[in-house]
Amino acid sequence: MDGSQLFEAWAPQESVWSRWAKPACFAEMPPDMAGTAMPVYSAAEDGEPRAFDAGPIDTWTAFVVDMPGPRSVEIGLGLARAGYRPVPMFNTAYHSAAIVPVSEILRRLHKAEPEMRSLVLAADAPPAFLLDARRLEPSAMAEPGKFDNRWVVFPQDFPSANFLLSRGIRQVIVLQSDSLQGKPRLDLAHVLLRWKEAGIQLYAQDPDGQLPPQALQIDRPSSFRSLFYRALTLAGLRRNSAGGFGSIIPMPSSSSGRSGFG
Repeated sequence: MDGSQLFEAWAPQESVWSRWAKPACFAEMPPDMAGTAMPVYSAAEDGEPRAFDAGPIDTWTAFVVDMPGPRSVEIGLGLARAGYRPVPMFNTAYHSAAIVPVSEILRRLHKAEPEMRSLVLAADAPPAFLLDARRLEPSAMAEPGKFDNRWVVFPQDFPSANFLLSRGIRQVIVLQSDSLQGKPRLDLAHVLLRWKEAGIQLYAQDPDGQLPPQALQIDRPSSFRSLFYRALTLAGLRRNSAGGFGSIIPMPSSSSGRSGFG
């Protein structure tokens, strides 16, 4: 199986939400995964919590899953079993020298592929947008020779509030760690506050906790709706040819005396 086939399993053309799935993560596969078939994923195999139980499907509720990447995929699979359409939005690329781990995300996506193809989901099934909470948390230093694939989300990466409302979505539950104390990560706040201003109800819940969804607190982020926000945010990140984030940090030039980090 190649990356395009795996992407199609998670973002089929018939789904209205697939236009927001990000192909960058699927563009390059780890060598040990290329051309291999994987068994259906079972959370119990890895000794991790079982998939989040969302209960009966609620067609006017959407989810944003902002958990560490592999866990986000696992929760997405559980939501798919309940009738929601998981939308992988891991807008970063795999590389053997990546400073933000991607290989385990791809392995979870790969393992779950047979089950995703077997599930019969409505073309307009409510969405569950899957993110990696570690997108700005590198596991290695960003130094020359490393693949800097840190990434963020922008409002343009998600459907607008008007589109969500037109599809009957009236509330969004953000699944995130309790350590955030009911507030979203900064880049996601720029998305969610726009939805809130349009009348969509927002809640936060720890999928590994015992509490029901609580009202999501959103402080107005700096540069909210600013024309310069996107440019300022991108200034410290690296893009790639697949449209997502990630490129090799160049070695310093001995002739120019410049650092090579520009």
